[in-house]
Amino acid sequence: MEETKKVSYEQIKKANDEIEKTKIGTKGYAQVNERIKAFRKVYPTGSIETEIEDIKDDYVRIRTNVYDENERLLAVGRASETNKGNNKINLTSMIENCETSAVGRALGFAGFGVDTAIASAEDIERNKEKTRQFEIYKDMFIRDEDAKYIVKVVIGDLMRKMGVVKESLAINVENQLWASLEELNTRQLLKLETKLKTLNMETNDWHLLYNENTKIKDVVPKNQEVVYESSHYKFGKLALEKAGNDELLRNDIINSYLDMGIVLEDK
Repeated sequence: MEETKKVSYEQIKKANDEIEKTKIGTKGYAQVNERIKAFRKVYPTGSIETEIEDIKDDYVRIRTNVYDENERLLAVGRASETNKGNNKINLTSMIENCETSAVGRALGFAGFGVDTAIASAEDIERNKEKTRQFEIYKDMFIRDEDAKYIVKVVIGDLMRKMGVVKESLAINVENQLWASLEELNTRQLLKLETKLKTLNMETNDWHLLYNENTKIKDVVPKNQEVVYESSHYKFGKLALEKAGNDELLRNDIINSYLDMGIVLEDK
């Protein structure tokens, strides 16, 4: 029988010392590929095995087992992901994204790349994206992910009202903003909303996109103001919800939005 290879703490520490780390804030986090390289230095023929424990159309949970060269289980890591919301990576790569996280966590539990945290650099960046905030009133925030979703819904409404073909809009966005339609951040999307709401005006430099979609018959007439619920209106309604029964705060929110030309019905 092959003798079990004994690995010392010093060997793992040496491998960890050679890991390149990504600085996020004031700390350095190891990416998953760096953890894999450290693992291979200590266990050249060890194995990393992943399996899907649960999967639905919009959700997946993956388990990773890490084994040494004698097939002895060293650690287990799990991760879950969803493709709901505005995580554009998960819309196309939910399973791959989840697998990377599960591998990173399992290797972390095995002792690789954990000087700062079990979480990998990829996990930290994704969590930063999830927790980024958008201010809807003074010191009143919602998740940036939720704000972006609201603006995208409004833009979809405006595209129908203006008879816009998505492919043509995407070309204009790339030419003007040097970014794809899917890559726009919340501020850029708000600017796009402003552009679209006057698209039927002949003075709009994107006017050629107006009424291009022949499948839409009831577009807003040329040079007529479009009636729609803007993103800022929706943000104002959310602010009122957060204010609850605080009448003073509610009045301040209503007046603040009124200064922006947005009338919020206080029911």
